[in-house]
Amino acid sequence: MATADEFSKEMDQLKKDFASLRNDIGSVLASVKDLAEKQGQNVADLAQDAEKTVKNQAKEAGENMEKYIEERPLTSALVAFGSGFIIGMLLSNRR
Repeated sequence: MATADEFSKEMDQLKKDFASLRNDIGSVLASVKDLAEKQGQNVADLAQDAEKTVKNQAKEAGENMEKYIEERPLTSALVAFGSGFIIGMLLSNRR
């Protein structure tokens, strides 16, 4: 049978083990938190890059359309008129 001294030593060792475990868990949680923050920042950076790309593409498309209209005003007017006419016909046939 274990003596009181042996029991006390085992309890002290158990307390040390739990303290060590608590520190290890704290370290793991801190690492997980840091990783999550980094991943969140990466996602935010990717979203900003995508936003810039879309804005640049839209701006470029608008500039190309303006250039086309300036170079071919009659063709552009006829295309706009034709598109409006077709859409109007389609919408009037739905009634």
